[in-house]
Amino acid sequence: MERNRLHYLDNLKILLAISIVTVHVALAYAPDIWWFFKDETENTRLFVYYQLINPIAMTLFFLLSAYFLPYSFDRKGMSMFLKERFKRIGLPFLLGVLLIIIPLHFFYHLQFRNCGYENIWDYTVTIFLGIGGEQGVCQDRWLTVWPDLKVAHFWFLQHLLIYAVFYAFFRYIQQKFSFSLTQKKLALKSNHILLLIGLLSVLTFILRIWYPLDYWDGFLGAIQIEYANWPKYISFFLVGLIAFRMNWLQEFPTRSGFQWLLFGVILLVCSFVFEHYFTFVLTPGGFNLASMVWSIWDCTMTTSLCIGLIVLFRETLNGTGRLIRWLSANTYGVYIFHVPVVAIIQFLLIQLPVPILVKVSIEMILGILFSFAFSFAIRQSRWVRKVI
Repeated sequence: MERNRLHYLDNLKILLAISIVTVHVALAYAPDIWWFFKDETENTRLFVYYQLINPIAMTLFFLLSAYFLPYSFDRKGMSMFLKERFKRIGLPFLLGVLLIIIPLHFFYHLQFRNCGYENIWDYTVTIFLGIGGEQGVCQDRWLTVWPDLKVAHFWFLQHLLIYAVFYAFFRYIQQKFSFSLTQKKLALKSNHILLLIGLLSVLTFILRIWYPLDYWDGFLGAIQIEYANWPKYISFFLVGLIAFRMNWLQEFPTRSGFQWLLFGVILLVCSFVFEHYFTFVLTPGGFNLASMVWSIWDCTMTTSLCIGLIVLFRETLNGTGRLIRWLSANTYGVYIFHVPVVAIIQFLLIQLPVPILVKVSIEMILGILFSFAFSFAIRQSRWVRKVI
C-alpha cells in the first residue's frame, strides 16, 4: 500500500486550504473579532460562517498532519525526524512571524490606530513585543489585548512543532524501554466514536466555563491557544497517530462513513440556517445549559464531518492529475501566505460599491486564486521547495 501518498488525503487538504482562505476573508466583516483588515460594514452571518467552518477545517488539518508522523519517524529515526520537523515547520514559523505577521500587525496599526509608533522598529519593540510599553496605550475597537503579540494563523505551525517534539520524545522512550501500544489492531467502531464524542464534549464544556470561544491566550506566555476548541485539535492529532497504525482511514466502513457524513452535514446546516431559532448555537461558554448543549452539538458535528469527509474523498475523490498535483503541492504555501494576500485584496477593494455578500464572494475567489498563484511563484526557488 502506498501509505505515504494517498491521493484522497491530498485532495482533502486542498479543500481545507481553500476553506481557511474563505474564513479569513469572512473575518474582515465579522463583528467584534479582530483581524488584520477590518471593514466598517459588518455581517453576523459571516461571523457564524467563520465560527462554524474554521474549527472543523483545523481539526481535520490536525488529524491529517499527524497521520504520517509515525511513518516518517519509522523511516528516518529521531534525529532526522526532528531535523525535518524544524526545517518544515519551525523555520516557516520563525520566518513567517518576522516577515509576514509583524508587517501585517504594523499595517493594521497604521490603518486603524492613531497613537504614534509609526516606525516599524519602535512598533515591534514597544507595541508588538510590549518591551517598555504601557498597557492601553494603543488599544482599539477590535484589538483590546496588550501587547499585540499574536501569531495569527501561524499558531497551527507552533502547535504542530510542539506536538511533533512530544511525539518524538514518546517514541524515544518507547524504543528505550521496548514497549509497544500497537500489538493488536483495533477496528474503529461506532461505540468508540461515541466515546470520543462524549469525552470531547465534557472537556470542551469544562474549558469553555473559563475560556469562551475566540478567547486566545499565551500558554506559558508564548504558545498561542484557543482553549475552547483545543480538546478537538489535540484529540484528533492523537487520533491521526493511532489511525495510521490501525489503518483506520483505509478500512473504515464506507456505509458508516456516509452515515456520519449525513449526520454531520445536517447538524452543520441546522447550525447555520436556524442559528436565530436554536439560541444555543455558538454559545461562547459559561456554566449553563446552552453552553453544554452547544459543546455536545459542536463536538458531534465536528467528529461526524471529519469521519464523513475522509470517507467521501476516499470513495469518490481518490484520483489525481496535473491540476490536482499542482494544487496539492501548493496547499502548504497557501496556508502560509494567504493572509497577506487576502489583506491586500481587501484593502484594494475597500471602496467597491457592491453588496457585502457579493464583495465577500469576489474577495474569496480572488483570495484563493492569488494565494495559489503566489505559492507557486515563490516555490520556483528550490530552496523554498525544500521547506514548503
